[in-house]
Amino acid sequence: MPNAGSIANIFAASVGGFALLLLIISVGTTTWADDGNGDTVGLFRRCYGNNASVATVGADPGCYSYNQVTQGGLSVFGLLLLAFGVITTILYIFLHREIILLGSLVLFYFSSMFVMAAYATWGVYSRDPATYFFPANATNFQLPYTSLGASYNLCVAAHYFLWTALTALAFGVGYTYGQGSDTSGH
Repeated sequence: MPNAGSIANIFAASVGGFALLLLIISVGTTTWADDGNGDTVGLFRRCYGNNASVATVGADPGCYSYNQVTQGGLSVFGLLLLAFGVITTILYIFLHREIILLGSLVLFYFSSMFVMAAYATWGVYSRDPATYFFPANATNFQLPYTSLGASYNLCVAAHYFLWTALTALAFGVGYTYGQGSDTSGH
């Protein structure tokens, strides 16, 4: 029967994989800010709904490249760290090398910091008048304001699952290193 550390590590890899899936969807979709009428802002694209026209918002309906360098970079880097963390955790499950497990813990931790920084800075950015009143131009504040969208919420949910995985992984690391010290006689 597997010990508690092994179960915690398998649980951490599973939950971390789910967090990775949520984060991939979050980064790849365009509804970090949403006005409810088809106008959305994502990390890499800005989309205008059917009510858009060059005269009203300066663009035709459709999606256009629009990079949020800070939030996009933080999200992608956190995503990559999480992917490598899940892979190294799975490697540890099969190879049982403690240094790999410790590396997984470090990758999960720094991934969580980058993901949290991405959605925390987005919260500040989303209150900028140009985004808050999107798709209206900065001088027309009569239109309804945008709200944080589903992609943003997925990023936050991914972070919560990531911290759950990180907690389980920390337990697994502690249990593994604790078992090692018990067998060595120290």
